[in-house]
Amino acid sequence: MRSTSLSWTLGLLTAAALTACGGGDGSSSDASVTTQSAELPGSATLSVGLDDPAAGALAQPSFHAAAVELDEPDNAIEPHRTLASSGLSTKGLTLDVLDAAVRRRALAGGEAAPLATSTVVTTYTPAQVRAAYGLPALTASSAQLGAGQTIYIVNAKHDPNIAAELAAFNSKFGLPTCTTRTLAATATLPLAAASKSACELVIAYSTAAGALTATAPAYDSGWATEIALDVQWAHAIAPLARIVLIEAPDASVSSLSNAVALANKMGSGVVSMSFGAAEGSWTTGYDSAFSTAGMTYLAATGDDGTQVLWPSVSSKVLAVGGTTLTYSGSGSGTRSETTWSGTGGGTSAYVALPSYQSGSIGGYARRAVADVAFNADPNSGQYVALIAPGTTATRWISAGGTSLATPQWAGLVAIANAMRAANGKAALGPTHAAIYQQIGAVPTVYAAAFKDVTTGSHGTCATCAAVTGYDTPTGWGTPNAGALLTSLGAAASGTTTPTTVTAPRLTTTRLSGVAAQAMSASIGYSAPSSSSLSIGIAGVPSGMTFTAASGAIAVSWPKPVTGSYTLTVTLKDNLGQTATGTVAVTITAK
Repeated sequence: MRSTSLSWTLGLLTAAALTACGGGDGSSSDASVTTQSAELPGSATLSVGLDDPAAGALAQPSFHAAAVELDEPDNAIEPHRTLASSGLSTKGLTLDVLDAAVRRRALAGGEAAPLATSTVVTTYTPAQVRAAYGLPALTASSAQLGAGQTIYIVNAKHDPNIAAELAAFNSKFGLPTCTTRTLAATATLPLAAASKSACELVIAYSTAAGALTATAPAYDSGWATEIALDVQWAHAIAPLARIVLIEAPDASVSSLSNAVALANKMGSGVVSMSFGAAEGSWTTGYDSAFSTAGMTYLAATGDDGTQVLWPSVSSKVLAVGGTTLTYSGSGSGTRSETTWSGTGGGTSAYVALPSYQSGSIGGYARRAVADVAFNADPNSGQYVALIAPGTTATRWISAGGTSLATPQWAGLVAIANAMRAANGKAALGPTHAAIYQQIGAVPTVYAAAFKDVTTGSHGTCATCAAVTGYDTPTGWGTPNAGALLTSLGAAASGTTTPTTVTAPRLTTTRLSGVAAQAMSASIGYSAPSSSSLSIGIAGVPSGMTFTAASGAIAVSWPKPVTGSYTLTVTLKDNLGQTATGTVAVTITAK
């Protein structure tokens, strides 16, 4: 009697369509099942497609860019100012869309938009942003530039020119250069420790299930723009930190959460997520992706007013809102900020009020976002270098969105971790306790570490306006980097409270049948609804076949043979939880 093995993968059950800093909806689809007999030579395989409420929904990034292409930066002391058309939405605006609008005006005999319909755009260089927020000089110690730390940039789709864009950005603004490599599908994880003296850009391609692959995702101009701005501005804030760009194959909740899970396997660091999906009852089911020790997770609150988005709404994620920055550019100048009218933030309809907010802010029944903020208005934007596929010319935009604010906060946390490492302290991990209880709750510390943004709003609701202290549009405010880094360097390390997740397990241990009489049975199992699952079965007798669905494996054996058999079933989810069990199969004679 011949035994063989069977394996398949269950796709992650997703609950919402996803956009970068935006939301979406979708519709369900029926499960589809395919089966292969274990009688086939070698390993038999089976795949099953589960119901997906996001099936068919189109996921798009929603960073912002001012409606004007900028001249090459001249690194003047004063920020660059120009006029942009008011006739184009800044949300998700890419250069190809802007080019198309210019061509349409030219064909219609038009010229540049008249002043009456134009917007003044101010664009800042890395030096100006670093000065405005009080970041250490580029001549500071390597720890103050993030050396030895890793920032994970998680995004969807592919930017084929990310290395060249980062090189152009660094060259123009005098930032440290970065070596570049693409991670092999067979790379050993976790990664080796990051360099303590130089920047490295590591590019990793993730499968939908969160495994390394050598296949790059498809190109998408919107996501490529998002990737460029995330990588460039994380580097601008922490110039010696290692940046690991993880590109998911698509923008579904499942693929992006699994890309975060891949980052968790690569080693401790800071995860920056410039994307969002409208929250739902499914939201907390994905918290396990944000629960690895030694990791800090940050996400954009989005650019849709009071709409609350995942993953920023997770109580385990630092939610980053947006402001409009005014700064003269001189080293002695002071910055002024107001709430960016496009920033996201509000009160969750689903996530319970976390303990760190319960005693620190009043008037909120459930999780409130944002936690912190940074410049995000594309009209007080920041330079981003872009190179279109198939070209070598560098073009410049004024980028914004909470998508831009998030990687900059990630850079700050990386610097804090580097400074802590230099002093023999553990990485921060979750930062909420430090920000809410050790900084926000102490007036003198708070006044030094944060600029409290008290003006502006992002809507007309009761909590839409910025106020003194905490508010949902801007959280505790924007960083005064020097004092904030000192406070974070002295703060107690955050601890990750393990999320209660049902580990995969078998619920059936015995099956029985009668020789020569068709057998139909099922092997029950349970597994986290928020993870992909791989199943392997060994010890399969000849003629036995399987069909899988969520929660059960149907067993069919048309002509059982008398005897006792042991099926060894291995269940492994994308978080690395593995369970192996046996199912005793007894076939009695007629």
